Amino acid sequence: MMLSQVVTEMEWMVTNGMGWWPRARRVAVLALVAVLALAALTACGGSEEAEASGLRLDDPWARPGMASPGQSTMSHGETDKGSDHGSAHAGQSGGTSAIFLTISNPGKEDDRLVAVTTDVAEVVEIHRSSIDASGVMRMEPIDGVTIPAGGKAELKPGAEHIMLIGLTRDLEVGDRFSATLQFERAGEMTIEVEVREP
Repeated sequence: MMLSQVVTEMEWMVTNGMGWWPRARRVAVLALVAVLALAALTACGGSEEAEASGLRLDDPWARPGMASPGQSTMSHGETDKGSDHGSAHAGQSGGTSAIFLTISNPGKEDDRLVAVTTDVAEVVEIHRSSIDASGVMRMEPIDGVTIPAGGKAELKPGAEHIMLIGLTRDLEVGDRFSATLQFERAGEMTIEVEVREP
């Protein structure tokens, strides 16, 4: 139904069916109906546009971790390849954790996660876990994660993830914290991350 039809029908109802209302009240009702109908039409068009050009960030969560030195949430048998090679986080105080989430891209162009910031860690890096030739799971920093057009990227344990190094506070199950993700096309997007067991 077109906006003009809605307004015309409501005007007829106010004029003919509810003629006892004072004129000011009829005008207020008509204005309210017009605003609501316009808002509904705008919302429908706006959501399509947002979905066509924006990313969707689903189910962000992090492993628990301790801020005290020597604590780590890496899986058994998993080593941090970056620290063996003098990465920026070698010698950081505090433990580690990792953020996982699914990033969907309904747009027509690829996007790329290139950086992440949060105040719960001294260093934040995008990592990839892989199994080397001897069967040992290793992690190494990567320069970003591509989110394909019309597809998604799953940051999950044992694969690509956001590594939190040198925790500035303990992350206990049930805690929440914010992190800002930087994308090449979409720019900055802030998420709220829930701490939970894998």
